[in-house]
Amino acid sequence: MSDNYEQPFFERPRDRQIDVAKGVLIERFFPDDGTTVYYGRQLEVALEREFFHWITKRALNELAEERTINFAEEKTDHHVAHFYWPRRHRYPRRQIRDTLALIKEFSDPTFTRALGSQAELLLDAGFARIGFRVLASNVREHGEIKWLNTDHNLDRIIERDGLAYGVEVKNQLAYIDQTEFQIKLQMCEHLDLRPLFVARMMPKNYIQTVVQAGGFSLLFGNQHYPLLADELAKRVRDRLGLPILCIRELPDTTLKRFERWHVGQLEKRQRG
Repeated sequence: MSDNYEQPFFERPRDRQIDVAKGVLIERFFPDDGTTVYYGRQLEVALEREFFHWITKRALNELAEERTINFAEEKTDHHVAHFYWPRRHRYPRRQIRDTLALIKEFSDPTFTRALGSQAELLLDAGFARIGFRVLASNVREHGEIKWLNTDHNLDRIIERDGLAYGVEVKNQLAYIDQTEFQIKLQMCEHLDLRPLFVARMMPKNYIQTVVQAGGFSLLFGNQHYPLLADELAKRVRDRLGLPILCIRELPDTTLKRFERWHVGQLEKRQRG
């Protein structure tokens, strides 16, 4: 794991929103007398309703390159984390050390696999409550059609009322990797499935791409930890302010968003 995106953000034309994000970051998080050290992902999530993650990332990089703020890269066994703090804050090491200890816990591969399993369990139960059948799990074929272009699988194929969906589930703080996103869309098209992306958060341009492909994006807003990790979830929320929850089942309001859209698609199909 790393704070560096698979999306090639360094190749994007410079967006004027970067300058806006730099101003917001300085005003809210890096005052001259500030004494807080921030983890890069923490800031990307904190500002995601205003800026794409990659905009915040670029803004942070530019502020660090300009020496407007301080920067350090730190590693655990499974993660590379970026930290930022105000220039006048002289003693950041303890905060970095404490946050790294948390990151080490939630980036451990055993735990990240548990996160994926937790989201799938919540969804399987939730789909059943609103009448969807899970036809297959971890699959690359549908009917007599197979996907052979890559080694990727779809997490689920679900069906109701004669409409079948290829489901991709991402229970993570970061956006789905751009390359993987495009491959999963291609898989759904090849297998004659409507794409359904289930994630904590996705950027608006991804969501629009899914709409254009005839699919739906179901966003939770929160990352869901397993129930037994409630104490870890509380420490992550308290220290980093990240949107972490431990829940027994998905709220009906979340599931109904998808069900209403599904019914609307049926009505469109019936009208021809």
